[in-house]
Amino acid sequence: MNPSTKEKIAKIYELVKRGTTDGEKAAAEIALNKLLKKHNLSEEYLLTIHLTQYEFKYATQLDLDLFVQLHSFFFKEKEFNAKKTAFTRKSIFIDLEYVDWILLSTAYEYFKRHMNSQFKKLCVPLIKKCRSAKTQNKRRKELQKEFFSRYVIKSKIYNQEQVQNVDLSTLSDKARADRERIEGIEGGSYHSQINTGLYLE
Repeated sequence: MNPSTKEKIAKIYELVKRGTTDGEKAAAEIALNKLLKKHNLSEEYLLTIHLTQYEFKYATQLDLDLFVQLHSFFFKEKEFNAKKTAFTRKSIFIDLEYVDWILLSTAYEYFKRHMNSQFKKLCVPLIKKCRSAKTQNKRRKELQKEFFSRYVIKSKIYNQEQVQNVDLSTLSDKARADRERIEGIEGGSYHSQINTGLYLE
């Protein structure tokens, strides 16, 4: 189906739902049923007609974790239904309404830049102390989990049910030391208004 046909169906569907008169709604419903039959479409198709597939690029596991977290934060009641590629390019493909895409893409780009700058400042120096690539990769994984958790909390981009108390007495000396090393982490802050009423810098 070409984009113009999809747009036509979407507009008629809006008339069915929001027509100003009963006659307008009835005429729109007749036209809609004809189009659905002509293009062999089900009524279930109408539930997703307002969605468009968008691509989000990521470079690291931190970026990927951030994207999933932001989706959970902004769209708590919506199912996370995305496809990921990691061969020729690292991308996430997800169907969203236009206004949701604006919100998610703006937040993702801002927090991705800010988060990576914080990771570079606080964690990369610790990773570079390891001599081999193998030990550097191991150290990176160790730091990423604690860093990401702290960054999400500092940035206030979490749902309350995601928060868990940590019993410091159960942590190893190394784990406690890592927590202290990234104590100075700075979270992202909201400044530019988004359609939800939140603000992004």
